[in-house]
Amino acid sequence: MQSALDVLSQIRGFEHPDRLEPARGLSNRVYFLTAGGEEYVFRLANAHAEQLGISRQAEERALRVARQAGIGPDVVHYVQPEGHLLTRRIRGRPFADDPARYWEPETLRSIVRVVRRVHALPPLDHAFDPFARIRASFSRAAERAVLLPAKSDRVLDRLAAIETARDPLAPQGRVFCHNDLFAGNILDAEPIRLIDWEFAGTGDAFFDLATLAVATDESAPLPRELRRVILDEYFGRVDPSYEKRLDDMIFVVRLHVVAWGLTHHVLGTPDSNGWPGFTFLGFATELLAGLISEP
Repeated sequence: MQSALDVLSQIRGFEHPDRLEPARGLSNRVYFLTAGGEEYVFRLANAHAEQLGISRQAEERALRVARQAGIGPDVVHYVQPEGHLLTRRIRGRPFADDPARYWEPETLRSIVRVVRRVHALPPLDHAFDPFARIRASFSRAAERAVLLPAKSDRVLDRLAAIETARDPLAPQGRVFCHNDLFAGNILDAEPIRLIDWEFAGTGDAFFDLATLAVATDESAPLPRELRRVILDEYFGRVDPSYEKRLDDMIFVVRLHVVAWGLTHHVLGTPDSNGWPGFTFLGFATELLAGLISEP
């Protein structure tokens, strides 16, 4: 695997950065760097993009469109096909660092307004299907005989039921989605900015809304009153059918997080990249056990 300095040596003006220090990252290795008095973020991309369902071509297009809309980071250099990425550092604090602020109704409303702007962008020619991604991940885990909690098949049965029951008239499959709206990817800046567009693709608006409902803790969704804030700001009203759809998609999002962890485990992605004690398998199985035990 190339090192950060190997890749930077091929980018004019960044061959010898003044400062290069690792930042937290799980799927990829991330660094803060300084060059010419300016601050940047550099991502050394994971080599398993295809197995993770990531299209680097779609991500590059998404980043360009998001930047033009004033929603995403300013891209300095994107390395294709590997997906290494150099962006200007945004001066803003991730909401993951301040969950209490994220839970404030007016903060949520501000974030939802940004999400509506994302969904109004021209759809990408790359589909994001969480149902297929989850099934593929569990299949890979079974092939590798990964030990999962008892009764794991129950969650896949529920997933299938949700997929079958989806209302074809609801907004799904036709909007530009970020698909990774966890609090670490939402920056409390002026204006609010979104980072980490790896999963961007055309998909279900409710997947993004449901991710907002678990953005600060995958194991504990926002209380009902805050979920209604999300729906009210997005749709202008709270309809029972929207609440049911959001609840179902919250389950899908959480199971997708399980699948993400299982896939990284199977692919051999190094654990605890900046997060001491973290393992992909431990994280995935703990969240999966919680989903199995829920009524």
